[in-house]
Amino acid sequence: MPFPLGLSRANKIILITGVILLIYGFLCRTIPINFFWDSRTIGWILLFVALLLYWINLRKRRRQQGKKTVWVAIGIIFLYLGLSILPVVIIIIRNSDAYNAATEYLKTDTKIRTEVGNVNGFGLIPEGAVQVTSHNGVKSGNATLAIIVEGNKRYMDVIIDLVKLPGEPWTVTNLRAKR
Repeated sequence: MPFPLGLSRANKIILITGVILLIYGFLCRTIPINFFWDSRTIGWILLFVALLLYWINLRKRRRQQGKKTVWVAIGIIFLYLGLSILPVVIIIIRNSDAYNAATEYLKTDTKIRTEVGNVNGFGLIPEGAVQVTSHNGVKSGNATLAIIVEGNKRYMDVIIDLVKLPGEPWTVTNLRAKR
């Protein structure tokens, strides 16, 4: 039986892999399995890639049939831009002073160490936002980051809020478990 929607073989593989990783990402938090918690984020990325490839194929079929393709093309552009910007955002967040301050704090926080044990590392793909403003060369800002903390006892999703006052280093203002 052919796969519905006229998907190519590569697109089927990407779609199925994305769904499997997404399901595993939710299950590993529920069961809990302390391995590859980044699978949920990677699963979402693969699902968006599969959608992008499907829309490209749909546009091609609609053009061959002489149908309008404007809305499909707009969707392709938005998905492509989002998927192109994502790695840049991840690199910027991981190299930010706010991320470094957050990870240093998480390594030494007694509540985190009680929950996860010794912190062995952090997830590959941090989520969140870092906002920095500069006034006369003096920086200030806010950040909210969702980070996977990998401990020797277990893994944990945390959300950490930071603030940078003018002339001060980044300071953690709130730490909570992500639900």
